Amino acid sequence: MGNKYYSFGIYKVNDYDLQLLKTEAIELAVQHIGIQRIRTDTFFDGYLGKNLAKIIDFNHPLTLLDLQLLQDELKKRPDEDRDITIVCLGKELAVDPYIDDWNKKHPVNKLKLIELKTDKKYGNFLIHKPAEAKIKVQRKSNNKALVEIQDFISPTIIERLDIDNKMFKVKIPDFRCMIDTILIDNSYNSKTFHIVCSDVPQRKDDLVKGKYEIETPSSKTRIAVKIIDMLGEEVINVFEV
Repeated sequence: MGNKYYSFGIYKVNDYDLQLLKTEAIELAVQHIGIQRIRTDTFFDGYLGKNLAKIIDFNHPLTLLDLQLLQDELKKRPDEDRDITIVCLGKELAVDPYIDDWNKKHPVNKLKLIELKTDKKYGNFLIHKPAEAKIKVQRKSNNKALVEIQDFISPTIIERLDIDNKMFKVKIPDFRCMIDTILIDNSYNSKTFHIVCSDVPQRKDDLVKGKYEIETPSSKTRIAVKIIDMLGEEVINVFEV
């Protein structure tokens, strides 16, 4: 049997990171690195080999404060002689000198760092897969245009549901299930989004329509279509008509 690798996705929402829930992110890291969980320990997350493993909250880089909290915890465990593996997503510049100094002064409880953005062995934990849409826009008359959402795929949602891409069409036959809202601007200037058409299903089981006839300026214009999926990720496609 081959090794199984897990990845933690960061998906951009308006140039900001969509942060996964803390518990979900930690579980993904545990599986990806191969940490054996300790359910009875309130501070450490598990074992990695003979080392104790501590996963730092992925919503911030590893800081000196995190290392101080680790040091404080070890003081409460004077008989603890195992080394510590720290798993983090980013780190402050002062972290490496601190760890080097710590390891020189401590014959036990040495610190090893796995930084998931740069680590050679575990660096593939980070993947960026934006959502994608296939949209057709065409003029129907001098002042009307037809906008049709022909396809939409959200890798974020697919991975959350743990669906293999090849089985995608079978398990989710209608791509509209992944869409929460559709907004359209008929004269987009790349700075502000003026909504002239919105499709927000009222009931949980309702789907977006996917086809829209909108009014447009008679001169050449830029139509922007914004799709927001069920997890809040946005995709904007712009068309000149």
